[in-house]
Amino acid sequence: MVTKRLRKSKFVRLFDKTPKDVICPHFYELILSNGCLYNCSYCYLRLTFRGKCSPVLFVNEWSAVKQELDQVKAGCFSTGELADSLAVIPPLLPQALDYFGYQETRNLLLVTKSINIDILTDRPASVKIIPSFSVNSSVVARKHERGAPEPLERLEAAEELKKNGWRVRIRLDPIILEEGLETYKDICARIARLQPEMVTVGSLRQYPGLFNYAPNAPREGLSLSSDRRMRYPLEVRRKTYRQIAEWLGFQPGLCKETIDLWDILGWEFRGCNCTLNGVASVFSE
Repeated sequence: MVTKRLRKSKFVRLFDKTPKDVICPHFYELILSNGCLYNCSYCYLRLTFRGKCSPVLFVNEWSAVKQELDQVKAGCFSTGELADSLAVIPPLLPQALDYFGYQETRNLLLVTKSINIDILTDRPASVKIIPSFSVNSSVVARKHERGAPEPLERLEAAEELKKNGWRVRIRLDPIILEEGLETYKDICARIARLQPEMVTVGSLRQYPGLFNYAPNAPREGLSLSSDRRMRYPLEVRRKTYRQIAEWLGFQPGLCKETIDLWDILGWEFRGCNCTLNGVASVFSE
């Protein structure tokens, strides 16, 4: 069920609430819709919206959104923090695409599991608009992302956009280890062939309250971390990211990882999905 209504709260909001021991660059949320119809078993939106994740599309006048955007001189604006950016097209998205297409210091980030890309292929590519596709291993997707398109279909959509001149990023997140890390080898090879401008990787991380609204969420092997999320142990994550980097052939970005993980991994931060100019770097030991 999809609902349309006026939004009474702000459309633009700085995302800066990550705990101090977690590395996450600040970015802006551009809230054109809330919720997601894919209903993935692990999704944090189940906790955010207390189990009510059906999409809500906002139908305010574009002038109200533009007024807020104009007040921020520069930054990356993501429509995919509280919703899937493209699963259901927000009525305000066409105006947003027009607006960002001519910006110099503002970028629009579209984060999606959707293959609903017609709204982009029907217009010229813009370097100020960045489609970012979230994928997983096929085994994990069949179990925990049942409502979403198959991961290879998402990568095919990404490839189509890339061929048409669009900047494309990939999120391999969350890595879920209950079916074994080897299930990620094939999807890493496919991502490497695509050669997106950025690949960002994350592992399963849940606030304990999520389980009140997501009874089928994976939790095997998780324990409470320093940032109060349920995570895999530090050494498990280190080995996981090292292996993923080896399969990709380069060092990826990491999403919302703890400082102690970065320390034992020995990597330098080189950008991630929500930074403006991050580019994946060749991996080396």
